[in-house]
Amino acid sequence: MVYDTHRNRVNFIGLSKEAVAAAYRSLPVIVAVSVCWCLLAPTIVLLGPVTATAVAAAGAVLRGDRFRLGAATTTFRRYFWRSQFPLVPTFVLIDVVVFSWLQFRRTGEFAYGVLAFFAVDTLVVLLVLLLYYYPLLVDADRSARETARRSAELAFERFVPTVGLVAFCLSIGLLFGFTVAGFVLLAPGVVATVLTLATRYLSTGAS
Repeated sequence: MVYDTHRNRVNFIGLSKEAVAAAYRSLPVIVAVSVCWCLLAPTIVLLGPVTATAVAAAGAVLRGDRFRLGAATTTFRRYFWRSQFPLVPTFVLIDVVVFSWLQFRRTGEFAYGVLAFFAVDTLVVLLVLLLYYYPLLVDADRSARETARRSAELAFERFVPTVGLVAFCLSIGLLFGFTVAGFVLLAPGVVATVLTLATRYLSTGAS
């Protein structure tokens, strides 16, 4: 059992086994998606749609379906604008953090330090609340607002597993990040697969 509803716990070993097994069966897709994500995500403008495409590919991998270029192109166009929704407040907060921290270092004013601290806290909370945004967007095809609301509800309802999932996904990224090749070829695709699978388990039976 990957998710125990009674104890509100996720078996991350079981989750990783299921996700990795699915990714291994469709390794060329995972590699292609990972490479494309690493090439396009740094443009910032394409970060949202390429992430949605990676999640759509992960969903196809988990179902055992083929995910070809036509499907990737369709997904990219279909979710282009809705995929930008979580990025706007995220980058605004990042700008606030950087600006306030630089100002604090330059002037030493306490108010800038406090602003940087609260901006970092808000950014962390936002990222946790929107953790499930892309899997829910691709699976349910709702509006950006409805998807964000559902992601926040799921994060609250499954708070403990959500915190564990954040740490788990970060650990996967760090593990693959020991080598540049490992990260570029596998990390985005595998993380998308894990996150998509976890979202499906956690949203099952959620109120």
